[in-house]
Amino acid sequence: MIVEVKSVELNTKKATLRDVAKAAKVSIATVSRVINKNYYVSPEIENRVLKAKKDLDYFPNSVARSLKINSTHTIGFIVSDISNGYHITIARAVEDVIKNANYSLIMCSTENNKERELTYLELLLSKNIDALILNTTGFNDDFIVKRFNNNIPIILINRRLKAPGFIGDIADSNNISGTYLLAKQLLMLGHRRIFVIKGPSNLSNSQERYSGFKKAMSEFGVDVPEDYPFKFDGNFTLESGFHAVEYMCSLTIKPTAILSLNNMMTVGALKCLKSKNINAPEDVSIAGYDGIDNFELMSVRPTFANFDPHKIGQQVGIAVLERISNNSIENREFIFDPTIITGNAVSIPTNNFR
Repeated sequence: MIVEVKSVELNTKKATLRDVAKAAKVSIATVSRVINKNYYVSPEIENRVLKAKKDLDYFPNSVARSLKINSTHTIGFIVSDISNGYHITIARAVEDVIKNANYSLIMCSTENNKERELTYLELLLSKNIDALILNTTGFNDDFIVKRFNNNIPIILINRRLKAPGFIGDIADSNNISGTYLLAKQLLMLGHRRIFVIKGPSNLSNSQERYSGFKKAMSEFGVDVPEDYPFKFDGNFTLESGFHAVEYMCSLTIKPTAILSLNNMMTVGALKCLKSKNINAPEDVSIAGYDGIDNFELMSVRPTFANFDPHKIGQQVGIAVLERISNNSIENREFIFDPTIITGNAVSIPTNNFR
């Protein structure tokens, strides 16, 4: 499905080294030392220079020039979690497409960390990459991502930018539909106390998945207020899925089902259930968003909304090559609809989990 998205004009006036020095009230040489990190500068002065650099949207001339010179036939790919098989499959599919055009892929993992993402963005851009595929942390959208969007083609994976005026494409699963169908299946079996393990509230895909959950609950007459008691704010990691179940076990009124909104959190939830000798579906049912590696080998198999990351990766590869060729084409959205895969860990509600 392709949806047109309007773009807006971004300010392309570039700040100079002199502008940064003036704003920070230091010499040009001091600014250079802070940027190049080749001489000691006191923390107070360094902070002033970095603040001025950010406020003025400044990047070294060497980076700016690198955007205009010859192609290196390299594409950067920044993901949140390289241990997630979903991202690895997408990367392989992208490589299969771009290698035919003699492009190589440089992959980096941020672990959803703002500083790591900023470091990788500046590193890749300084290497004169021809395009960027980005699974954003959501923390640098209005700074470096926005600044270079006018110069380098960008394809987003799973997460939208918060900064206005984005020029590029996004490839994602249908977050609202996938979670809606999972929740509806639990509701149709009679579950009403559904414990939902959310993702970070600052990410678009997390917001959309939770929206799909609330939509299904509303259709079955179940209110989900802001203080909904069967909710845990995770961060799309295995550890947060584990901690979510620990929290769930502390509740006075126990849920009858778990709905995890990310595959890594689902794995973490399963690990915690096993550690506490809580059985699914005998004690509690469990469903999750997106598939789990080696699902067919598992003895406890959650029902999940499945998307083919290889197809998503192929589309990303095609889109990024098209953007390198012509970055003036209209913004596009490639949204992939789900297939619900039924496991053996979902049943009608029981009263065994107390």
